[in-house]
Amino acid sequence: MGVEEHRGKAPKRFKFAVVTVSDTASRGEKEDKSGRFLIEELEKAGHERVYYAVVPDEKMEIVGAVVNAFRAGADVLITSGGTGVAPRDVTIESVRPLFDKELTGFGEIFRLLSYEEIGTAAVMSRATAGIIKSSGRAMAVFCLPGSLGAAKTGIRIILNEGGHVLKHAGE
Repeated sequence: MGVEEHRGKAPKRFKFAVVTVSDTASRGEKEDKSGRFLIEELEKAGHERVYYAVVPDEKMEIVGAVVNAFRAGADVLITSGGTGVAPRDVTIESVRPLFDKELTGFGEIFRLLSYEEIGTAAVMSRATAGIIKSSGRAMAVFCLPGSLGAAKTGIRIILNEGGHVLKHAGE
């Protein structure tokens, strides 16, 4: 079976959540351009938003938002922000322990596309993805950097492969 035929059996629509991790956005100091962009693109593609939050760069706030997204019925969760190398960037450290499976290829492809766009600064990205399973269902989680450029790069991959990931995660 070819890739396109295989991908064709994946869900065409899914429920999604977006969680923006940002101390400044959560204080109202910065508009959440990346989060809003992600929501708009997913809704344009016919997917249903079930949860959205802006949380500070704090481990328990991030984990709480992931749990809330799962409880809201999200099939796909996209986090935006907190993936850099600064001491306050703790999204990856907060979310990775929740993964049942990590999709390292997502981060690799994200960095490849980022390299084509921004050059060697792409090494600063720790974008990753994984699957969280509980109560007999799965949620795909994609962790993106917080810039609008990163959201634009990441959504290309997520719109192409989100349903495909869900198909396999639910097997």
